[in-house]
Amino acid sequence: MKLNVRHTIDCPPDRFWSLYFDPDFTRRLHLEGLGSMSVDIISQDGSPDAGFERTMRYGQRPDAPGPVRKLFGDEFVSTEVGSFDPAAGVWSFVLTPGTMADKTTITGRMQLTDNGDGTSEQDFTLEAKVKIIGVGGIVEKFIERQARDSQNKAAAFVNANLA
Repeated sequence: MKLNVRHTIDCPPDRFWSLYFDPDFTRRLHLEGLGSMSVDIISQDGSPDAGFERTMRYGQRPDAPGPVRKLFGDEFVSTEVGSFDPAAGVWSFVLTPGTMADKTTITGRMQLTDNGDGTSEQDFTLEAKVKIIGVGGIVEKFIERQARDSQNKAAAFVNANLA
């Protein structure tokens, strides 16, 4: 499964990245904007200008179909390990679920392009492969729906909190 989502962000890329990598903003984004039940920034190092790495874990209670809920439980805990390449302006990450990690591969990237008018075009890509006989496709469709919903909420939250 491959997903691509685009949004207009109401600020230039440098402003977006400074917010996106701010620990307080990250916590607010997850808890208030995305409805996460928990968020823990395990480590982060660097800056948007020099390169940035972050590892965080968060838990969500999404509306999942029965087979997905049976496999993963009521709370989906995931660990995101990512790095930012300032020369390319790309955030790349690997998302590892707390359950069935050996059967699930999720990678993604996000890039912003300056529109030249104080806004940016955000391009988010996610690829997921779930190797569980009988339900892999169902889980992949759930991941796609969840990621699309999360990106829509995240873009709205960022745009509403730029002041």
